[in-house]
Amino acid sequence: MKFAKEIINTIKEFIIDKIEEHPNDIASVVIEHFGITKPTVSKYINNLIGDGIIIRTGKGRYPKYQLKKVKIEIRKQISDFLEEDVIWRKEISSKVKYLPNNVRLICQYGFTEMVNNVIDHSEGEQLTITVLIDAKNVEFMIKDDGVGIFNKIQKDLKLDDPKHAILELAKGKFTSDPENHTGEGIFFSSRMFDLFVIISRELSFVGNAGSRDWLFEDSKLDNEGTLVFMKISKTSTLDMESIFNEYADPDKVPGFHRTVIPVKLMEYEGESLLSRSQAKRLIQRFDYFLEVILDFEGVNFIGQAFADQIFRVFVNAYPNVNLVAINTIDEVQNMINYVNSN
Repeated sequence: MKFAKEIINTIKEFIIDKIEEHPNDIASVVIEHFGITKPTVSKYINNLIGDGIIIRTGKGRYPKYQLKKVKIEIRKQISDFLEEDVIWRKEISSKVKYLPNNVRLICQYGFTEMVNNVIDHSEGEQLTITVLIDAKNVEFMIKDDGVGIFNKIQKDLKLDDPKHAILELAKGKFTSDPENHTGEGIFFSSRMFDLFVIISRELSFVGNAGSRDWLFEDSKLDNEGTLVFMKISKTSTLDMESIFNEYADPDKVPGFHRTVIPVKLMEYEGESLLSRSQAKRLIQRFDYFLEVILDFEGVNFIGQAFADQIFRVFVNAYPNVNLVAINTIDEVQNMINYVNSN
């Protein structure tokens, strides 16, 4: 049976989309999904191999397939003379110029912001950049050998634990150099890319575009310095303007006025949210914003002291900051209502 060009393209796009999940059985997945014969699927897979889009490894009855990646590796000595926009323009821009405009701009924004952080804040000597491009995704890995981002934030804010630094990154507007930086790069980059990961000194911070579910965990890598990984689909529909607008106030001058904080991040190591000290860590720098949305997704209980410090003490001290609690179960909302009644 001869298929129309549109159907053939649909089958090939399906192969490209699913091959990462099914490197060993992609042919079977395609056969089951489209109800076509094995020789037909093999023909389209061989077409994609011939076009340089996928590659086959292994021989015999059990081959393995994967997307062919273009790899760019860059190593630079970190100095005050290193410029992130020059690296982008000279070594990367031409490789991504064919991307949809929204994706290309997100790539440029995330890359230049993360490289600038290395130059200005890492206190390291060596910058290593790896870019991987295939038919589906663009990936960036930006690594330095500096002091480590979580340790640096811990030191600058005098925090007890580097894990507390992850919460500060989730809030946004943190910078150790406020005269020259706004502290927005990580906050917005993490909301633009499909996957955004920071690994530093056995800690990792993981986020996904379009989601408020941030995770942090003990990393399996004892990574000296900081490693930032960013991945975005070439077909992403996100755009920079809509992301910026989500955290702006239309009634105010343009800027970063609103933040969304996943309160679940406070529950590391199985801790319940009970004390005023925990609440004080959470509300630190809330007064930098006009609106703070506290997302209680996954939080099953909060103590009276914790709630009182946030929803009565802080609100009374900063009446111009609008606190909004979302995704609260009844037990959590009842405690908030209780302290508000006082």
